[in-house]
Amino acid sequence: MEVLCNYNWPGNVRELENRLKRAVIMVEGKRLSAHDLELVSDESAPVNLNLKEAREAAERDVIQKALRKHSGKIAPAAGDLGISRPTLYELMEKLGLAKVDHDS
Repeated sequence: MEVLCNYNWPGNVRELENRLKRAVIMVEGKRLSAHDLELVSDESAPVNLNLKEAREAAERDVIQKALRKHSGKIAPAAGDLGISRPTLYELMEKLGLAKVDHDS
């Protein structure tokens, strides 16, 4: 619970929902941990993702970093990522990241 409360949640409620759904599906025991929610970085932790999930996790991480860097502004974040604004919006939708209306 402490990790959940202290995490920044840049993707807002959708990110929380997606992480919980993924963790519930992937967990092997009866309790979820910070590792199950992918909220701690431990290079020695076993990888429980398939290639699609790993790719989506990597995309989500890079997009969130670009959005944080540009205070949620879509156009400069898309520029940093080397993609168009519509493509960034599509990826955000696919990955369940909240749209921030900073960009007109």
